[in-house]
Amino acid sequence: MVQYPFPIPKRSPFPISNIPFGIFHTEDDLDPRPGTAVGDHVLDLRILIRGGLPVDESVKEALESPSLNAFAALAPNVRNSLRKAIQEALRDESSIIYREDTGVIAADQATMHVPMKIGGFTDFMCSLEHVQTMGHMAGYSEVPQNFFDLPAAYNGRASSVIVSGQNVTRPHGIIPGPDGASYAPSQKFDFELEMGVFISNPIKYGEPTPASRARDHVFGFVLLNDWSARDIQFYEMAPLGPFNGKATATSISPWIVTLEALEEAGALLTTEDLGLRGGKNTAIPFLHCPDDVAVQVSTSLSRNGVTEVLLGKSDLKHLHWSPFQMVAHHSSSGCGLETGDLLGTGTLSSSTEQIKEFGSDHNPIRRSGCLAELVLGGTRPFNLPDESELVWLKDGDTVTMEGWAGSGDRVIGFGKVSAKILPAKEFPC
Repeated sequence: MVQYPFPIPKRSPFPISNIPFGIFHTEDDLDPRPGTAVGDHVLDLRILIRGGLPVDESVKEALESPSLNAFAALAPNVRNSLRKAIQEALRDESSIIYREDTGVIAADQATMHVPMKIGGFTDFMCSLEHVQTMGHMAGYSEVPQNFFDLPAAYNGRASSVIVSGQNVTRPHGIIPGPDGASYAPSQKFDFELEMGVFISNPIKYGEPTPASRARDHVFGFVLLNDWSARDIQFYEMAPLGPFNGKATATSISPWIVTLEALEEAGALLTTEDLGLRGGKNTAIPFLHCPDDVAVQVSTSLSRNGVTEVLLGKSDLKHLHWSPFQMVAHHSSSGCGLETGDLLGTGTLSSSTEQIKEFGSDHNPIRRSGCLAELVLGGTRPFNLPDESELVWLKDGDTVTMEGWAGSGDRVIGFGKVSAKILPAKEFPC
C-alpha cells in the first residue's frame, strides 16, 4: 500500500499532471486491462473504479474492454473527466488509492500491451531535413514540389506494430548483389525516430475533415520507432514505393499521452508562437491549421552492453507539417479514419538552425532521426565512445527513444520505446 503523498521520483515522465493511458497485465492476473502510469507505479483503473472512483457510466463500460478503443471513442470532455478524477484521488489522502493495495502496482510488475486495436497504420514523411538528406543519397538534386504542397505518406502494416520491450528480429528480404538478387538477411538495418498519433473519434467515410477541426479526432501521442531495412527498401521502392523494407516492425511506447495533458503542459502551440513556416503557412484552406505540438525526442544506442550513447535529438514542432494537417490530409480523399488508427509522423530530423534551441553544447551531428542520415548511407561512420564505428545496426544492439513535453514545473514525458535486435532466423532456400 502506498502512502500519501503519492511517491513520484524527481524527473519522472509521469507526474500527477500527466495521467497517460495504457493496457497491461500482471503475473497474478493475466487479463489485459486499462491502467495509468504515475511515477514508478501503474494504477489499475478497473479496481479503482469498482472501489468508488467517481466516473461516468460510459467510462466504466469502456474500461471493461482489453483495449482503449472504446474509451478513446468517447467525447473528449468525458475522457478528460477520468483524468481529473484520478488526479483528485491522488491528491486526496482519504481516497481508495491510499486505502487499497491491489489497485496500485509497481511498474516493473506490469507487462505492457499495444494499447489500442489498430485497424490501420499510415506513415508520413514530413521532415524537410530528412527528405533533403535522403533525396540527395538517392540522386535527387531537389525536393519534389509535392512535399511543399501536402503531407506525403504511405499505408503501412498495422499487423507488425509492437510494444516497447518486444525484441525485433533482423529481417530477410530480396537484396541486390554482384551475382543478382537474393533472399538474405538485411545488412543495413536502421531505426526511425518518430511519434505516433492515435485516432479517437472516427472520421466518417466520405466526409473529409479540415485541419482546423482535426484535433477533435486525436486521442493522444506515443513514441514510435519505424524500423527500416534500407537495402531491402531501396531496392524495392522503384517504381511503386516502400513495402517489405518498412514492414518488419513498428515499435511504440506503451503509454498514450493525451492531448489534454499536452495542452496543460504548454506543449500545444500556435503557428503564431512558432512563426509561420513550412506547411503551417499553406495557402490551401483545407490544410490551414493554427495549432502545432512541441515534443523533444531523442534516440540512444547501447552496443555490447555499453552505456547508452545519444545519436540524435529533434522536436515534433520542427516538422514541415503538423500532426493535425496529417490527419486532415489523410481524410481529404474521403477514405475515413477509425478509432485506434495509428499515424506515424515520419522521421524526426532537425536542421542545424533548429537544433540551436538545444543549447550550444549540443553536437550538431546529433540531429538525425535515423542512421541513414547520421552516417550518410554508410559513407560517414559515427564514432562510438569505445572508438568502434557505427554504420548500421548490429545484432544485440538496443535502440531506445525518449520524449518530453512542456517546461519548468509542467514537464511531462512519454517514457521510453526500446527494443533489442535479434539475429535473423534461418530459412530454407
